[in-house]
Amino acid sequence: MTNKISFENKKIIIFDLDGTIVHLDTDWDHLKMLLSKRYAKLYEGEKCEFEHISACLSHVVKKNDEFELSNFFDMILDYEMKNIRNNKEIEESVFFLNNLELFGVKKETKLVILSLNMRETIMTTLKLAKLTQKFDLIIGREDVRAWKPNPFGLLEIQKQFNVKKKEMIFFGDTETDLKTGNNAGIEVHLVKELINLVKSKKQKMGIL
Repeated sequence: MTNKISFENKKIIIFDLDGTIVHLDTDWDHLKMLLSKRYAKLYEGEKCEFEHISACLSHVVKKNDEFELSNFFDMILDYEMKNIRNNKEIEESVFFLNNLELFGVKKETKLVILSLNMRETIMTTLKLAKLTQKFDLIIGREDVRAWKPNPFGLLEIQKQFNVKKKEMIFFGDTETDLKTGNNAGIEVHLVKELINLVKSKKQKMGIL
């Protein structure tokens, strides 16, 4: 969606992590290769190129192989955490989170992260960015068994906070995030729209 962003009637603001709040220093292509090799070794005769990590993990879920799913999670976490201190904060996203009132966000509005990153990665990243206390709920990869663009995570957030879909807004950085919001029937924007909003606000305030 490309409608003008408004937080007037929003009770829940949801963020992706990597590419939305920070840029993680992770070689995703190499990780996909390692996961693909492990998958082929575990399930002889089957191939999964891990073009999309979630798609292949979904195959493991269908096999009801929680033990191996846990091993895949461990591999992903290890890779995400290797260079965690090299994360680069997205300045405008961090400014927004630290100055919500400037954008008409009400004090009672809840902030949530719905990410394909592992929970420890998310928590460490938020701690490094001094944003831990900003969020009321964090959903990482291991917390669900149906991943974006499946709308499960967004619908679980709606259920947990008992709000209407029109009272939610989701920010991400990829087409997958857009599909996730659309699949859930929830307003969704690419983070570049939020970045432009923040830049405009800072310019008006003379702090660019």
